[in-house]
Amino acid sequence: MIPMSRAPVDAPAETAAELPTATEAALLEMVLGLPGVGPRILGTAALPSLGRLSPAALAERTQIALFDATRLAAAFELGRRYHAARARRGALLTDAARVARYFGPRLASLVHEELWIAALDTHGRVRETRLLARGSDDALHVGRATVLRTALDMAAHSFVLAHNHPSGDPTPTREDEAMTLELRHLSAELLVPLTAHVIVTPSGRYAAVHE
Repeated sequence: MIPMSRAPVDAPAETAAELPTATEAALLEMVLGLPGVGPRILGTAALPSLGRLSPAALAERTQIALFDATRLAAAFELGRRYHAARARRGALLTDAARVARYFGPRLASLVHEELWIAALDTHGRVRETRLLARGSDDALHVGRATVLRTALDMAAHSFVLAHNHPSGDPTPTREDEAMTLELRHLSAELLVPLTAHVIVTPSGRYAAVHE
């Protein structure tokens, strides 16, 4: 039986300097405001396993109130988003392999095609990413002008493109090759060059279009 939720209890005051040295059990107790529950919660599963559970599953597994389990699930979700944001912003995309590793987790498992752009700074690091187009399971369409306007709007010094082939075959199509060649020429004239266009697949295979 899942315990009923209850009013939150004030957590003990902690300074930012103390947090990095706190144990995982102590951190759990700070999040929940429930002294003494940390070791019991960790005794049910390791943090990575707990972090994948829904609030209801957390409450059942750890025998804490649903209200508290929801707070804990929210803390795990914040951690995931913080880690993802750090990994995305500032990533160095100087070659096709790096572009594939960067966009693979986002695109590889999709059952439809998507085309993404990453605006880079003067050092080749990600300044911002945006979705350019969403298509079907084997095609998508986007205007060259849309790509170039987006790169300029993102204040890119240079940019890279990435899209996925749900079929698993990373071989560029004729349209992929034609678009990439045309964008390389046009972007160079605008002094905001396209430096890579990479196709990723569910298996992890990738291909660079006219690298």
